[in-house]
Amino acid sequence: MGARLLPRPPLALILSFLAVSGLLLLEDLFARPFTFLTGISFEAVRRAETALLLGIATLLVARFVRRDLIHGLLERRAGKALPHLIGDVASLFVFVVGAAIIMTGVYGWDIGAVVAAGGLSLAILGLALKDVILAVFNGAALNVENAFMVGDRVKIGEVDGTVVQSTWRSTTILTKARRLVTIPNIALGTTSITNFDRPDKSEQRILEICLDYDVTAESAERILLAGVLGAAGITLVDAPRVHAIRLDRDGVVYAIRYVIASHDQGLSSDHAVIKSILAHLRDAGIGVAYPKQEVVNAERRIRVADRTVDRRVLVQQCGLFRGLPPAVQARIADALIEQTVQAGASLIAAGTVRSSLFIVGEGLIKRLRARPDRPGFVEERYIATQAFGRRAFLSGLPHPAPIGAITQSLVFELTRTAFAGILATHPEIKVLLATNFARSPTLDITHATEVSALEARAERPMAFYLGLLESIASTEATIR
Repeated sequence: MGARLLPRPPLALILSFLAVSGLLLLEDLFARPFTFLTGISFEAVRRAETALLLGIATLLVARFVRRDLIHGLLERRAGKALPHLIGDVASLFVFVVGAAIIMTGVYGWDIGAVVAAGGLSLAILGLALKDVILAVFNGAALNVENAFMVGDRVKIGEVDGTVVQSTWRSTTILTKARRLVTIPNIALGTTSITNFDRPDKSEQRILEICLDYDVTAESAERILLAGVLGAAGITLVDAPRVHAIRLDRDGVVYAIRYVIASHDQGLSSDHAVIKSILAHLRDAGIGVAYPKQEVVNAERRIRVADRTVDRRVLVQQCGLFRGLPPAVQARIADALIEQTVQAGASLIAAGTVRSSLFIVGEGLIKRLRARPDRPGFVEERYIATQAFGRRAFLSGLPHPAPIGAITQSLVFELTRTAFAGILATHPEIKVLLATNFARSPTLDITHATEVSALEARAERPMAFYLGLLESIASTEATIR
């Protein structure tokens, strides 16, 4: 660790500096013999030795500023690599100052005349190297403006990738296809630069989906929002939004906007959201709109979102009532009470006595309850066609956990009294109902991150539910 913090000194330059210093101090050792042999004046030799000493000192200072100060101390303080352009410009400044000291202090040149003579030369050289100079200034401006740093993900023109190097001449980007693209700094002055890591790595994703005109905007918004919030494995920075953006030939186009914590998870987030939305649409009996002039040789499912038939279809698709005679399903559908629950609102408080069964028509409902396998709570989520509250419905006991809406939801309530009347009229359905209750898991749906031994609990026997149904029917008969 210490070797990394203390870089190896330039031994060759240090030894050269000490050697020239010794020659200057011991003039009889070199200067006078050299003057005698060559005929060059003693003062000229001494000036040459001084200029050489200052030149070596300039090299030492430039190296210290570039390697030890900028790409050493400052990089450790910043915690990231600094562009090479900064070190190059600093070294150039040291060389210019060193050259000016040698010309004026050693040889006594007039700095004004030097500047005037050099100005003409620089003008000629500038015309020849204008592209190189422009690239240097563009590179310097980018570093001063801090438009991007090494390691940032940027988009420069049509190139999208991560900055791996920024020099005085060019910027190198590693694209998503693992290709190195070098962009001259001269092109950066006229090209737009997008930095995806500033101010943070969050990114808004937009998905568009087209639904048929017979799906109401309210239903589409509830279903699509529930699909985004029900997606597993993504971290949302802000609440998602759904907007109808245009009327297309085949239906209404909706834009789903959501913000993820890191743009690196963009494709996986889109996959999870699309997968969840398709599941919610399938549960609601809604499909993506297709061109109306095409001939589709398939039976079209009735949509839950169609207000004229949604209750009956919902009962048919609910697992607890699957297989019942159509007449019984129709009676259950007629007994359902429609309720709209706003996002974040509570439907049932813990400890409330409400002997009703609830079926989700649209949206996303949640319930928190204690884990049986370890301390803590588990969040149960219910989507379209799923039922909850059957414990209180069958036994008349209070609800053990609070129930609320994650998104604006459409919920249908079947009261115990209305159901008892149906059982009294159709006693033959008790065995099938008890079988459905026994087969249906106690935990209807659990968020993917909460999967545990909770789903492996043993199902209650059919006789248990048959006894509860008999109790409900006998209670109704006693009241009559």
